[in-house]
Amino acid sequence: MRAMGAFAAQVFPPLHGAPGAVELGAVQFVARALSEPFFAAAVPVVREGLADLDNRARMRRGGKDFASLDQDEQSGVIRQIEQGDFFKAARTLVLIGTFADPSHGGNRNGAAWMAIGIDHRPSYAPPFGFYDGLPVAQHQRGAA
Repeated sequence: MRAMGAFAAQVFPPLHGAPGAVELGAVQFVARALSEPFFAAAVPVVREGLADLDNRARMRRGGKDFASLDQDEQSGVIRQIEQGDFFKAARTLVLIGTFADPSHGGNRNGAAWMAIGIDHRPSYAPPFGFYDGLPVAQHQRGAA
């Protein structure tokens, strides 16, 4: 979770007072998503990729894990792996978690939507038909 949090902060950092992926709950979304069958194929890729981030960080900074590196050092490690499957899968999951419906564990209180100007409201409109006008009972009395 620490490595995923640091990775998410690099992918979508807080800017100009707006929350970043970590503050929006993207890490919790990723953890939840990886327990679902839809994302089952991504589980080994993400697990191995997070372990690889920590290994690369330890080689670079003598024992420090990825989350313990400063932002510039984390960015340098990510540049080394940004063409791989882990980066693609993890980045996608972080962005989905940042902007998904809050009911899925990310985008706390719809803050990501507000930051980009989306006014999320239900937009249901009943289909056109006779029941849009008079109540059904009145239609039936009139037909008799």
